[in-house]
Amino acid sequence: MRKSLLVALASIITVTTFGCADVNDGTGLSSRRARRSSPPAVGTADDHDESDTEGANDVDVGNPNADTKPNEPTTPGTSAPQFALTLAQTTPTVDLGESVDLDVSVQPSNGFSGMVDLSVTGLPDGVTASTVQAAIPPSSSTPATVKIKLTAAVDAIATAPNTSSALVITGRSGSVSATANANFKVAPKLKLTIPVNVDALRAAAVNYRDEWGTAFGANQKALRTQQGNGIVVTVFNADSKQHIIHGASGFAHGSTTAGAEIKPNSFEMTNGQVRTRTLNVGANANGYPHDGAQGVGASFRIKVEAAP
Repeated sequence: MRKSLLVALASIITVTTFGCADVNDGTGLSSRRARRSSPPAVGTADDHDESDTEGANDVDVGNPNADTKPNEPTTPGTSAPQFALTLAQTTPTVDLGESVDLDVSVQPSNGFSGMVDLSVTGLPDGVTASTVQAAIPPSSSTPATVKIKLTAAVDAIATAPNTSSALVITGRSGSVSATANANFKVAPKLKLTIPVNVDALRAAAVNYRDEWGTAFGANQKALRTQQGNGIVVTVFNADSKQHIIHGASGFAHGSTTAGAEIKPNSFEMTNGQVRTRTLNVGANANGYPHDGAQGVGASFRIKVEAAP
């Protein structure tokens, strides 16, 4: 009997501790009354957390930073040393046989320093430009200003009305360069200058003296312009004595009344204004001082041809 009691007691302990008993509720069905005290093995049917809803009715709210601009860097990047060119005048004009200065400022930035070579391209026929350098000292932020001299020969082609030549001024220092632009014109204007001590030329047996300008002397060079764009000539007296100019093809002198002569270091005047003479394409003028002892040894000549 003792053995029977021990077996029965062992059965009760086994059911209570490690298993669960199916209790009949009177309907013929059994319900679970107890659960194992230890967790189920991974991968078994009971390995399920009913509170885990991941994947159910998912809504992707997206990355809130996807459309947000990045913050500015706390340390900005640096630019390479460089410079810029600025022109004081972007529409320079020069008369025939004259020069004009083109003021160019070289503005350094980002620590640029060194020598900048300046040059000009786009010049019309008969015009030259000087080559200059601008010096930028170390640690300087002050622009350096230099002058490029544009010189038109007497026989340079006059610029046609309502046109201009597009100039490009280039500054270069090693691999660094910059440019500036200008619209340039050669005006159809000529200043004819009476030579100094012209009286000494009168007795010479040589016609057409180079002292008036090589283009108007022994080896004449024709002025060049377009039809309808005549060259306007003024006469300046560089001599220490007053004179009257006389000649053919537009150079007939004005009044010979005392006081009407061209005064020393002055332009020829008429009615209180500088006198002008316009020579058109085809003109072949000449002249000489028409006062005192006259003589062709002090003469000049001017020819005008159509520009190509």
